[in-house]
Amino acid sequence: MEIPHWKDGTTGRTEFDPSFLGEKVLSRTLHAAVVMYRANKRTGTHKTKTRAEIARSKKAVFRQKGLGKGRVRHPQVSQCRGGGVAHGPQPRDYSYAMPKKERRLALRSALLSKFRDGQVVLADALEFGGPKTKELANVLGSLGAQGSCLIVDGSPAKNLVLSARNLPRVTVTSVQDLNALDVIQHRRMLVTQAGLDAMKEVHGG
Repeated sequence: MEIPHWKDGTTGRTEFDPSFLGEKVLSRTLHAAVVMYRANKRTGTHKTKTRAEIARSKKAVFRQKGLGKGRVRHPQVSQCRGGGVAHGPQPRDYSYAMPKKERRLALRSALLSKFRDGQVVLADALEFGGPKTKELANVLGSLGAQGSCLIVDGSPAKNLVLSARNLPRVTVTSVQDLNALDVIQHRRMLVTQAGLDAMKEVHGG
């Protein structure tokens, strides 16, 4: 397949074979990994007060006989206004882990789906003399990768990270820190030559 390639300030197209990522997108494994990563991001700090935590008088509201309200003895119960919540959410940890092999298979499937959908562009190198947000934005624009974009490098330089910091929905990451959720939640993906070499080494290309 042919994909856009940026080199020395010019944009062209180059042949690329993503076969090192496998032959099939494992959608169920990919979905399971995305659900896991999103669950691990949850803080789990939600909480409602139970009837035992409501600061009100314990004195009975109604008399026991004659009104048909004898069972509502205290204002802390859930059927009273301002009372406790029955079976409400409590703080909890949502995080869990998938086996390492499954996480790697999910990442390979996410990368393969990006290449097959034509959402990947290549760059020979992204080297800046300093934080150059405008220059990086021009590179992304020339490659059609403006907007939501994930920049993958072998070892991102500080100037590259600083250049992308003020661009909305643009994230810079290394191949070692890459995961399936990062790949899926960005519309485009820009891979440098160093990032591509490291990707092939990690995934057995």
